[in-house]
Amino acid sequence: MMEFAHKKNVKVISLAIAALMVIGVFVLAIQGRNLGGGDATMNSAIGKVNYNQVMASAPGLADAQTQLQQAAEDSRKEFEEKSKDMSDADKQKLAQEYQKKLQDKQKEVLEPVKKEVDDAIVAVGKTKGLTVVVNQGAVVYGGVDVTTDVQAQLKKAKK
Repeated sequence: MMEFAHKKNVKVISLAIAALMVIGVFVLAIQGRNLGGGDATMNSAIGKVNYNQVMASAPGLADAQTQLQQAAEDSRKEFEEKSKDMSDADKQKLAQEYQKKLQDKQKEVLEPVKKEVDDAIVAVGKTKGLTVVVNQGAVVYGGVDVTTDVQAQLKKAKK
C-alpha cells in the first residue's frame, strides 16, 4: 500500500512541475510580446557594418600608422644599440620590453581612431533608427548595410 501511495505522489508532483513549466512558458511568451512598448521589438532594425573597411578608410589612420612605423623604427634602432653586448637571455628580456612599449603605443595611437569610428557607427545607427549595428562578418542573412553611411559620417565629422 505504501509503495502505491509513493508512486501516486511522484505522479502528482511530476504533473505539478509540468503544469508550472507550461504556465511559465506561457507567461514568458506574453511578456516577450510586450517588451519595448509593444511593436518595437517586432519592427526593430539591425544594421551591419564592415568594420575593417571603415577603419581602413578612417581619417587619422594614416597618421596613426606613420606614428607606429616611426615608433617601431626607433625601437629597433634603440634595441640594436642597447643589445650589442648582451647575452641571448638579456636580449630576449629587452625585446619583450620593447614589444610591450610598442603595444602600448599602438593602443594609444589607435584608440582615438577607433572611438571616432564607433561614434560614427552610433550616429548613423540612431539616424537610421537602428536598434543594433553589428560587424558584417557576424551576419549570415539580412541587416541594413551602413558601411558607406558610416564612412560618409566620418568624412563629415572631420571637416
